[in-house]
Amino acid sequence: MVRVTIAPWSSPSSTDCLNCEAHVLADFRRVYGDADDQAHRCPQCDTWVRLFEGSAAGLDVRTPDPETSPGCHGNDPAEGWSA
Repeated sequence: MVRVTIAPWSSPSSTDCLNCEAHVLADFRRVYGDADDQAHRCPQCDTWVRLFEGSAAGLDVRTPDPETSPGCHGNDPAEGWSA
């Protein structure tokens, strides 16, 4: 006799980030995603600060979005900065 354990949460319909389509692990989607375990943003397209604030769940967050705010979060170096 084979026993099958069913997880108490529902299976998400998508395993990819809804923003950049990168593969997102089930644990990430379950913890940071929305009520349907879908990730609206992921570490590939957003910063951890914003993800912790709720961007992965589709919430509007206060921290600037790296896709729409050039120069923030390490996208482009600040003018006059040299490494």
